[in-house]
Amino acid sequence: MRKVLMFVFAMCLSLAAVGVMAQSQTTGSIEGTVTDPQGNAVPGVTVNVTSPNLISAQSAVSDDSGRFRILNLPPGRYEVKVDANAAGKGFAEFSKGDVEVNLSRTSSVDVQLQVGGVSGTVTVTDTAGAAVDTSSNTTGTNVSREQFENFPTQRTVQSLYTISPSVARSGLRDASGRDRDPSVAGSSGPENNYILDGVTTTDPAFGGSGANLPFEFVQEVEIKTGAYGAEYGKSTGGIFNVITKSGGNRFTGDIFGYFGSKSMVRSTENFPFTGLAPDGFSEIDAGIDIGGPIIKDKLWFFGAFNPQRRKNFFLTQTLRQPVENQITTPFYSGKLTWAVNSANVFTFSTFGDSTKQEGHLFPLAGFEANLASSRGVIETGGTNYAFRVNSNITPTWIGEFSLGLHFQRANTLPELANETLVTDRFAVLRAGAVLPVTETTVFSAGGLRLAFVEGTGGTVQRNFVRSGFGLQSEQDRNRWEIAARLQNIYGRHTIKYGFEYAVNLYGIDTKSTGPALNFASGNPAGPHRIENRFAICSRTSTTTITCPS
Repeated sequence: MRKVLMFVFAMCLSLAAVGVMAQSQTTGSIEGTVTDPQGNAVPGVTVNVTSPNLISAQSAVSDDSGRFRILNLPPGRYEVKVDANAAGKGFAEFSKGDVEVNLSRTSSVDVQLQVGGVSGTVTVTDTAGAAVDTSSNTTGTNVSREQFENFPTQRTVQSLYTISPSVARSGLRDASGRDRDPSVAGSSGPENNYILDGVTTTDPAFGGSGANLPFEFVQEVEIKTGAYGAEYGKSTGGIFNVITKSGGNRFTGDIFGYFGSKSMVRSTENFPFTGLAPDGFSEIDAGIDIGGPIIKDKLWFFGAFNPQRRKNFFLTQTLRQPVENQITTPFYSGKLTWAVNSANVFTFSTFGDSTKQEGHLFPLAGFEANLASSRGVIETGGTNYAFRVNSNITPTWIGEFSLGLHFQRANTLPELANETLVTDRFAVLRAGAVLPVTETTVFSAGGLRLAFVEGTGGTVQRNFVRSGFGLQSEQDRNRWEIAARLQNIYGRHTIKYGFEYAVNLYGIDTKSTGPALNFASGNPAGPHRIENRFAICSRTSTTTITCPS
């Protein structure tokens, strides 16, 4: 068990004209300046923002320099609006739509008011895309739902991570063959930090990602590759921050389905030297999501369910016997968003990716006397829970208070759990069959009894499994954490400070299959494995056999 305690106090000073960094791991912000037609600052003007993703409208009042900032905004597209005759100053109504707010970023919007009567309404249309965050020097990329739904990638959130510059595939894959744990600027996958809905889902045992989701469940993905602030950390690679979808004031949903059959996959032509040879797969991937109001402007819900099943077909390494396994993952996600009042929003979310792989486990050699020696069940993935309050304590003081629970498993349960693993480092194959071993009564100088295989005309093969499976394991990799992250804004400057406390719980029970080995003394040695280490000898004449020393 490992406990992690961190106190963060980070002062971020910016000398830019508009340079605050007021955002949290799960929200962004909008800031800007209100001016008149001559470019002079207009104080005391109320600026309102609305969005389908914002449960209750938020507003801010421009200060003496005309600056305004609206904090703790969930990611999405916003409308920025100033009512007609703003603050009784006789200005026309102002409206700007499609202002994109991203996770942990500040979007800048300049509001230039026109005199009332000259124009009834000033509507700004901007098609330039996402606003540039001038308040941060963090490198990375934000990818919104509207973008990644059109990308030709695998359909999980981990497949989106390599979209960012300096992020590359690491070669690691999950049980279904999908990419995972990318490399950031040369770092390894376990050096990254993975955050989903404010919960740290990094594997508590060995690093790497401890959770995955289909991207139909996801609102936005933020990828930080460098220069990220002290409130992140726990990483020498990248930060992958994901927020799932929420409900809204109207009901929306999707039904989707994808499939592939073995007939669509080309047959195997080249076989590996070790392990199973892939021989096609079939896949069914279908789901539904729905969100909407329980109480409009007060309580929203979102729910999604996406069961996935994949069948992998293989040919065994040496004897080319057809085998298969099946991988099932009932992905799910759920969220409740409650506007406690205009200043506080409570969010509860849960999501899971409990995966079960059944059948022939392809990491093994695929060369055995009994195919059951490679059959079993591997259970991975788990469930997660997040409780969070985003609070606008004052117009210049915000806080995010969270509790996260991460439950992960890594179980390997063999079919032959009661048989000892017995392997031959070398075996001889002739006419499609493994030749038998002849025991002798001859003992070596070291006291070992010798045995041999007369393999004339045969071929030498590696790693023949006579019986058993090897290691069986049951592992729990869990974490719970609490955090408080606060920010105070003073003019153009921001002070960030906070507190995190996490407990990693790693429980592991791994042992060899089969019964305990008892020595002549009667003392049990526990479960064990046996390896027969044959040498390869050559007969140089009818009476002489030459073996390595």
